Amino acid sequence: MVATLTERDLGGLHWMILRGQREEAFRLLGEHAAADTEAVLDELPGRARLASAIAREPALYQSIRATTSSRHPETWAELHALARGAGVPFDDLLLINLRGDLGTGDGTGCTDLAWGGDRPLVGHNEDGAPVLDGRSRLLTLLIHGEPGVCVWWYPGFLPANTFAVTARGMVWGIDHVGVTRPGPGAGRHFVARSMQRVDSVPAAVQHLRANPSAGGFAYTIGQVGRPGVTVVEAAGAQTVVTPVLQGFSWHTNHFRQLSHLDVAAAESLARADVCTRLEPEQADAGWLLDTLTGKPVPDGLHRDASGGDSLMTLSTMVADLAEGVVTIVSRGSDPLRATVRELASGVVPAA
Repeated sequence: MVATLTERDLGGLHWMILRGQREEAFRLLGEHAAADTEAVLDELPGRARLASAIAREPALYQSIRATTSSRHPETWAELHALARGAGVPFDDLLLINLRGDLGTGDGTGCTDLAWGGDRPLVGHNEDGAPVLDGRSRLLTLLIHGEPGVCVWWYPGFLPANTFAVTARGMVWGIDHVGVTRPGPGAGRHFVARSMQRVDSVPAAVQHLRANPSAGGFAYTIGQVGRPGVTVVEAAGAQTVVTPVLQGFSWHTNHFRQLSHLDVAAAESLARADVCTRLEPEQADAGWLLDTLTGKPVPDGLHRDASGGDSLMTLSTMVADLAEGVVTIVSRGSDPLRATVRELASGVVPAA
């Protein structure tokens, strides 16, 4: 099956639709984004720190590498194809895809908000380094034999570490958590990518329990047409599941239930403080969108890589799970409003 890549501009939001057999599709994606991948590798903060972590504990790195390749061979092959297409060494891409798995405790970024009940909502701010501004984009993957999935994608990265919307009605946002000591498991990006095949919230929880990641992620998960939202904190062999059956929930970049595994950064705590002061009696998609995009830190949740903050909010996603409608806003774009089915199939009607 020949791979194809189609690009669209939707009010300033850059959207790519990738179709085909797994390895050929990822090779094409890497080739298409080769220049952006080189720029990310050159400018992404923290690479030297990651390399130092490997030099200090080579056995840990080799263990994570071996576990990842054996437990997630399809996703391992995707990263190889991505590197081949971009013309960069595989180990360079593996290094940045294992950030957060090597025990450096570095980085902070992203906020998730949720509302439970019969009209559940999931909202996500995707925060990243300025080098990713204008280079990251919306990507729909239509890999042969798999359900379609729409994600926010960073060049050089597996399409897994931001937010996801799938053809099976699954929606989630992911928050980075920098654990101080990696647990037994695979690279967390590989675990998250393979989770995109699940068909229910219980299946997602089971996947995370059965596939531990060395580093930490917090997932805020819902499904179209199903009540409630579920928050899962996962790192190593430890997984804590918190159902949000009613009312408001939030997560930033430190564990709330597994707090013994990480050290909360001041910036994450500041956004957490904003969240604790939010006490909505009722919420809708508009409220979540305004809350995520309205005020800048430290009074709000939106980030602009200013005032000592090293990251910026690259995109915002809000999903109304009762209606099956998602709103996405990237920096400088008009809001895109589409159904989960449209995003996951790569077919969104022109405005």
